[in-house]
Amino acid sequence: MKINDVIHGFRLVNIRDVSDISSTLYEFEHERTGARLAWMKNSEENKLFSIAFKTLPSDDTGVFHILEHSVLGGSEKYPLKEPFLELLKGSLNTFLNAMTFPDMTVYPVSSRNEKDFMNLTRVYLDAVFRPAIHTYRRIFEQEGWHLEWRGDGEGPTYKGVVFNEMKGAFSSLKGRVMTEMCRMLFPDNCYRFESGGDPVFIPDLTYETFTALHKKYYAPANAYIFLDGDLDVEPVMRLINDEYLSDRESGEAAGDIVPQTSISPTTRRLEYEISADQPTEGQTDISYGKVLGFWFDKEKMFAVSAISEALAGSNEAPLKRALLDTGHCLDVSLGLCDGVMQPFGMLEIMNTDEEYAAELSNCAADCVAQILASGIDREALSSAIDRMEFRYREGSEPKGLDRNINALYAWIHGGDLLTYIDCSDVFASLRERLDSDFYEKILREWLADEEGRATLVMVPSREYGDELRAREKSAEAELAELDEQGKAELVRENELLEEWQESVDSPEALATLPSLALSEVSEIPLKLETVVGEQNGVEVLFHPAKERGIVSINLYFSAADLSVDEIFDLRIISGLLGELPTKNKSALELRRRITSVFGDLTFSVDAFAGDDDRERCRPFFAAHASFLETKREQAFELLSEILTETLFVSELINEQLLQEKENFKHSITARGTTYAYRRVLASFSAENAFAEITSGYESYSRLGGLIADFAKAPESCIARFIDLLSRLVCRARLTLSVTAASKIDTASLLSALPDGESAAKSCASYSVSVPAFEGIVVPAQVCYSAIAFEKRAADIPAWKVLTSILSLEYLWNEIRVKGGAYGAGAAVTHLGALAFNSFRDPSAENSRRAYEGAADFVRAFFSDPPSLDRYIIGAVAKQEPLLSDAARGSLADTMYFRGTSEEARAAERRRILSLTPKDFLCDLDVLLSGSTYCVIGSENTVKAFENEGIIINGI
Repeated sequence: MKINDVIHGFRLVNIRDVSDISSTLYEFEHERTGARLAWMKNSEENKLFSIAFKTLPSDDTGVFHILEHSVLGGSEKYPLKEPFLELLKGSLNTFLNAMTFPDMTVYPVSSRNEKDFMNLTRVYLDAVFRPAIHTYRRIFEQEGWHLEWRGDGEGPTYKGVVFNEMKGAFSSLKGRVMTEMCRMLFPDNCYRFESGGDPVFIPDLTYETFTALHKKYYAPANAYIFLDGDLDVEPVMRLINDEYLSDRESGEAAGDIVPQTSISPTTRRLEYEISADQPTEGQTDISYGKVLGFWFDKEKMFAVSAISEALAGSNEAPLKRALLDTGHCLDVSLGLCDGVMQPFGMLEIMNTDEEYAAELSNCAADCVAQILASGIDREALSSAIDRMEFRYREGSEPKGLDRNINALYAWIHGGDLLTYIDCSDVFASLRERLDSDFYEKILREWLADEEGRATLVMVPSREYGDELRAREKSAEAELAELDEQGKAELVRENELLEEWQESVDSPEALATLPSLALSEVSEIPLKLETVVGEQNGVEVLFHPAKERGIVSINLYFSAADLSVDEIFDLRIISGLLGELPTKNKSALELRRRITSVFGDLTFSVDAFAGDDDRERCRPFFAAHASFLETKREQAFELLSEILTETLFVSELINEQLLQEKENFKHSITARGTTYAYRRVLASFSAENAFAEITSGYESYSRLGGLIADFAKAPESCIARFIDLLSRLVCRARLTLSVTAASKIDTASLLSALPDGESAAKSCASYSVSVPAFEGIVVPAQVCYSAIAFEKRAADIPAWKVLTSILSLEYLWNEIRVKGGAYGAGAAVTHLGALAFNSFRDPSAENSRRAYEGAADFVRAFFSDPPSLDRYIIGAVAKQEPLLSDAARGSLADTMYFRGTSEEARAAERRRILSLTPKDFLCDLDVLLSGSTYCVIGSENTVKAFENEGIIINGI
């Protein structure tokens, strides 16, 4: 191809080599409609198609978020209720979703399989350009909102998937802070509106406005098409042109976003919800935001991130330390909020009280003035630049999607789409500027100059939740405005919606969807190669990597001889390492060095059970590190120093523990499904109990006790920590895992560790006492729930397919479609534990009824079973996600510790591919066995089950 060639209606306007990522960029423009298309040609096996539209909200109804959901609910060529769902059932996709941003909506799909890639592309193109939303109003009502009332004595309520998703999002303090800060900083352009939708205003959106905005914004002239990978581009371009652009009106491109002029310094005080039994003291959040430039100020924005790390990247960084030392706050963050036309910086002071706002503001100003007078620490800035460059080089999976989003960040504003893809020159420039006052000028503009600053004070309120519900558009008021005929029509509309939701696609409609044949699925899983060796008396697992120049290592120290209390202490230690000083470095010096040397460095406690062992598991204390191969010896030296020479300073430990408890609390409120799921599985096996002890609600509860103990007797706790770490960190307990392009010499790392003594055993048993029916109260407008069944699923390959069927054919319909929850699913673990869950759910009662009806559904489903091929294909796809080299190495470690061979993985694949309907009915008593149920939600949600003997806890 050469410049000005016209290929299926697209004129090639530019070709550029992007040597830094071994790619060539081809840029096209569709001659007839003006649609833009870019292809990043490279050797990636994974192939990505994405189409994005510039979507600029003009209110808080979340119309573009609702459109993102709705256009995937059937189209002209694929007249199914939910083609997106059908693709989930039977595609080998490596990514299948859609995303709403503040100023754009993106529809990406990817697959390693060429035919599957083309199938996904066809369905998504038809969805965005010819959706069924213009014919079927029910899609809008289901995905957006509708007034639900059946005249049966139950009060009216608003229901809708996006409506409940955003009720969950607005229950998060972090989400509220970001939304409200944007309202303050951008009073004159589209960023003042919540693109996801504010639940207070979502019911203001009419169906007519919804469909009109689709016609306006989903136009070819407003489209940005991105392809990535080793693919045959001409068939894709032919498909786009011949079927969607050649006879279509071009429409109009969305206009430019009006740049926000600098605001006058302003302060806003708002409330957020806490539970009735939570204290209000120390729960105020104060944020300072300021617009710092435009998307094209690339070097400046990278510099802002470097400054953030240097000033507040750890508790010992100067700005964070100054604020913590006031004793009036618990945590501080400083960072760049990008992804919009005008990125902004934000300083957030957490867990304080409103009365200290002025003192904290003055403290921050004084600290910044001192830093400006002496200069920002150059070593800290240099380390931050090193870390940013590592992460740029490493990338994230799917890499094609990562490039797509980075391209759009500039592309939709009329800029060069390589701006944030090819950053090879920016790091050298940032290092050169270390010899100038470049960074100080940015800091002065950001934190010293008050012009343009927005101050947001979020104060806790036990009454805010009730007030919020009262401020929402009242379902009762809307019902009261209807006369008897209107009420009868509303009841009928609800009946019609339910009929539509319960309807099934005809065989003819299903046949329109392009699909794969089961014969196109490999009988051999993607290989997880592990070469077992030995060095310095230590077992070494080597995993070959694709990417050259980056090394990932995992150090696993056996903890099988530790008690439950010691395992929990070890989990606390894992969060402290790297944050405390060592014998040779202060905490601040250590943090700088870590940031410079490692791309990633984390510590954890992990456990692995053999595939047939519910009673025992292999527990480990683990270190995980990634670094450039050129920094190998520096990484080994620093890692061994942290593991063997950390100093446990009581004041610093106390700060870390208090910060962790607050972060834990917010995590349970925002991601309750994760904690409900861990909770109900805890009694199933030793491995599940271990997970609950180290990362579940049990861990949160124990953390509160440890904080109290530490306040009373810090020396005793520290002595335990030191003893534990010195016992575990030794060669005798170590298994070392290395993921790299070629084997590396690890002798210097191993020789730096003491010999030690091995654990007396390799496995251990753990248990947790969990109520059979538990409620955990959190301040949220929606709930999360999970149920686990006591009996082990015997035929795990069959259950991997059956849980896919239960998720996508049953729970999706009962909990998401009819119930209005954002998500629901079923899963089976490698030990045969079966569990269901719901996410951002308006009705725990509805979900519980659905869980209880699962066995009846399976019997009915298989009374006249459809072809199982697509469910089998979908189950296979879930087992083979895209993984970075580091993640692939960690997964191979898991298989090794579980004793799962490549032969066993292949045997399971063959079993899955050979399943027949009769294989799914012999094990249904699993669903009828005793169960453990947990719901996490508001006090009203949890107390609704009081008559059923629910045990109520809280955060």
